[in-house]
Amino acid sequence: MIIALFAVTASGCSHHGKEDEVKVADEKKLSQGLDAFFYKIIHALDAGKEATAPTGGSAPCDQFDVHYFKDGEFSPYNIASFSSIEDMPPDRSVPAIMRLKAYAERVGWKITKFVPADDPRKGPELAGHDPAGGYDFSVEALLDDRKRIVISVGSECVRDPRDHRR
Repeated sequence: MIIALFAVTASGCSHHGKEDEVKVADEKKLSQGLDAFFYKIIHALDAGKEATAPTGGSAPCDQFDVHYFKDGEFSPYNIASFSSIEDMPPDRSVPAIMRLKAYAERVGWKITKFVPADDPRKGPELAGHDPAGGYDFSVEALLDDRKRIVISVGSECVRDPRDHRR
């Protein structure tokens, strides 16, 4: 599934510091923040169609020393959500991603990747980071027979409150 493949890009931890600087998670705040960030992306795309309900979950931040708890949880981790906007022809999906790019630049998000639509079968790819919120995003227009915009958003790496390692 393309969403699972694309998830790797945005779901990697966006924490760029040292392991001892990873914040302790406030899971409710983290989840609500990620949801709000996701809907900012959807609103900025202004695609004229609803996105599929976001799905996702947590993943270990493997650039750090990950601790696994007996209950199957791990730390540090990040959370990510994945979605798509289906049945999006190129004349609608390409401008939608360009609107998101303009919005991201206007609000001070860092663009980490931009690949323009230079192939009739492959649309633009855009990835970035919101330094204020600590969230990453990745969006790609698939112009082949799938005709969709694939969206993923991810949080920064956080420590489980039970993880007392420093």
